[in-house]
Amino acid sequence: MFLCACSLDYELDANPESSTPEFTFNNAQFTRIEKNKATMKMNAEKIEQYKADSSSFAKSATFSTFDDNEKPETSGQCDLISADITNEHYMLFGNIELKMDSQNMEIRAESLDFDKRNEQITSGKNETVNIKRDDLTVAGTGFSASGVSKTFSFDSDVSGTIETDSEDSSEKND
Repeated sequence: MFLCACSLDYELDANPESSTPEFTFNNAQFTRIEKNKATMKMNAEKIEQYKADSSSFAKSATFSTFDDNEKPETSGQCDLISADITNEHYMLFGNIELKMDSQNMEIRAESLDFDKRNEQITSGKNETVNIKRDDLTVAGTGFSASGVSKTFSFDSDVSGTIETDSEDSSEKND
């Protein structure tokens, strides 16, 4: 009698670099410098960077971004940031608070998707986003904002207050 057997280990990770961080930083302070100017500063409980796909993750993060003159643009915080550095795509999760200085606007949400190349911020279709600005306080679902046109919209379930000046400046409309 002649028997032949073969065994293959199908559970080998084809690319171990994709599941193991190249760098892990605890209680990190991070500053991104471009053209000798700070463009972003972040403090995080933990930052992981992965070599294989140029991704990074930050836990319990606070951050600020700056324009070409190092003037503050956006500041905020969230529980988790997932960043695809190569494609300039960022996802924020949990207790998100953003402040856009140039637009005097604050955004609060549980999840947001930011595409820097297209200057577009979106939420999930059923995710509630709260917006506060000098003249308005609104909440809604299906949020989308354009950095190019400086506009935002909601797909549905919008509520809030918009204040406008009437002819009598002491009277406000809701």
